[in-house]
Amino acid sequence: MAESILPPESELRQRFTRLISDCDRVFFAGLPGVGKSLLLQQLALLAVDAGRAVALLQWDVLRQPFENPRYPLEDGATHPLVIRAAGNWLRAQLPHLACDLLIGELPLIGGRLIELAQARDDAAEPLLRDARSQFVVPLPSREVRARIEAKRAQTIAAPQHKNEADDAPPHILRALWGDLQTLAQKLNLAEPPRDSTYNPETYAAVYLHLLRHRCASLLPVETALPARGSVYAHLADLPQLRATADEAQAALREAESSPAARAWWEV
Repeated sequence: MAESILPPESELRQRFTRLISDCDRVFFAGLPGVGKSLLLQQLALLAVDAGRAVALLQWDVLRQPFENPRYPLEDGATHPLVIRAAGNWLRAQLPHLACDLLIGELPLIGGRLIELAQARDDAAEPLLRDARSQFVVPLPSREVRARIEAKRAQTIAAPQHKNEADDAPPHILRALWGDLQTLAQKLNLAEPPRDSTYNPETYAAVYLHLLRHRCASLLPVETALPARGSVYAHLADLPQLRATADEAQAALREAESSPAARAWWEV
């Protein structure tokens, strides 16, 4: 596999080294367009180099078996029932995973894999509350977020990897940020916004609120990492969590017959 782009003496490299040593599960939680995929790639490269057997969890891979003609992807947005079915399937799988280190991305916004943040009385809850499960919220500065958005527009227009075609396009990034601003107001976590631009304080407040039942921490990102090629490169040989067709259909049927009992942000 490729070498990490993180300098050995960097604070981020040292933090990742501690996560690799101390954790069985690491989840990067945050909006699309905050650098989760690059951080996942870098942590996975370092973990493999350290001898950990890594499995990956990526939303754009996980959701695919659940999408079908009845619940298609529409203008870059996933159907709500697909979101719920995929999250419930994932949570049910966690106690049975045999991997050494699970590294995943949790969008959470709109309910995408919010099931891992919800406090439930089931076999997964002790694992998710344990200190060996860490939920890391990348917190880019305004400048870094702007660079990520610009890079996203470039990769959507000219993908370097097939997975980049599934990334949320810029208009979806803006819509999701608007959803987060609305949620921050609903939860009384922020003052009314002056405009629709990214605000790291509002973003952090919402995600820490959603992850209040978990071992969660912020990861400030003040400098854009010098990505080489696609963030999806070098990970093809690592196993990905993904439902079989039969598992996906069973989860969809269960979601169809069991309406959501609460709003997605009620964790």
